[in-house]
Amino acid sequence: MTESMNFFHPSSFWLAIALAFGPLSSQAECTQVLESIDRLQSMVVAENTARDALATIRRNAQDWKNLLLRGRDANERKTMQNRFDTQANTYVNRLSNLRAEMSQLSLALDHIDTLEREQLRLFEKYRAALVHHGLDSLEAAAAADREVQGADVMTFRTLEKTIEVLSAENTEQFKKVRQSVSNCQPSLTTPHTHKLQ
Repeated sequence: MTESMNFFHPSSFWLAIALAFGPLSSQAECTQVLESIDRLQSMVVAENTARDALATIRRNAQDWKNLLLRGRDANERKTMQNRFDTQANTYVNRLSNLRAEMSQLSLALDHIDTLEREQLRLFEKYRAALVHHGLDSLEAAAAADREVQGADVMTFRTLEKTIEVLSAENTEQFKKVRQSVSNCQPSLTTPHTHKLQ
């Protein structure tokens, strides 16, 4: 029994359109459309993962501030610490997903290497600041904050650059998809007309 095409899948939809309008002789070319669309879809997923990672680390930075401001109260400290830890774990998972997605696309992983190194350094710095200064007073919290000031700048910049690179790659891939679709369309011949002299 042959497997039926899922026409609700975006790439299947575009391939169906291409095959419907393309001549029989160009159907081999039309199969390349599916590959182009699948790659574009995977690249869009990678870009979205990078954007999610940036949003997560920004929330984590805000959770750090909340922990410092409200950590003198034991209950608030536990809530804020849990929230901070949860965002940190989510960020690590997003980086892991992004590495896998970019690796599958054979894209350079230099930025991911940097992000993973920075992640280890950043969270070690957060932990050390809390141990060293504590949260028993606003002065202690302010000192902890000063100790990690600027530690996340490299992470933000690297994620922004990664998103830039992926966005540019997606634009190029979209052009390739359009070209692939165009290549498997029937060539429209227009009757040759002569100008009246």
